[in-house]
Amino acid sequence: MFENASPSPAYEAKTSHEAARLARRSGRTGLRPFGDPLSGVVLVAEEHAASDRLVEALRRSLAAVKLDEAYVTWSSPDLLEEILSLEPGALVAVGPVAARAIDAMGYPLAKTGFSEAPEGSWFAWTKDTFGLRLPALAPALVDADAKRRFWRAFLSLRALARDEDPG
Repeated sequence: MFENASPSPAYEAKTSHEAARLARRSGRTGLRPFGDPLSGVVLVAEEHAASDRLVEALRRSLAAVKLDEAYVTWSSPDLLEEILSLEPGALVAVGPVAARAIDAMGYPLAKTGFSEAPEGSWFAWTKDTFGLRLPALAPALVDADAKRRFWRAFLSLRALARDEDPG
């Protein structure tokens, strides 16, 4: 799915600088993006449901599918600018609020809305970016059925760790 070519040092510096600037500017209280902004994989999580437990569960889940370096951010007013600066190869909405936040950005090159996509199935979001919509993680922390539903969809991310085409 992704080419393994390393980004140029100039591009890497620009992207890291932009991601750090956006994180500072957004004024988020306690919710900082984490992971590698150059990983090519960006997850957008639901800010309203965030807690230390949820963040830790998300980190452990990504490690389980060998995507420890995936970049995780939160739905925010600066989301469009953040996505434009990162240029991910895979964009993942964690929960319906995150899916609606991505759709609300009004990204002009989007082919399919996240809210329209079935959970757990890869789709072409733009010409160069695959999209994946996941169920919300917060209910999965307290309900066994919600956990199974989340994991069935989340395991679609394994395709990225093996560098396979998810489509």
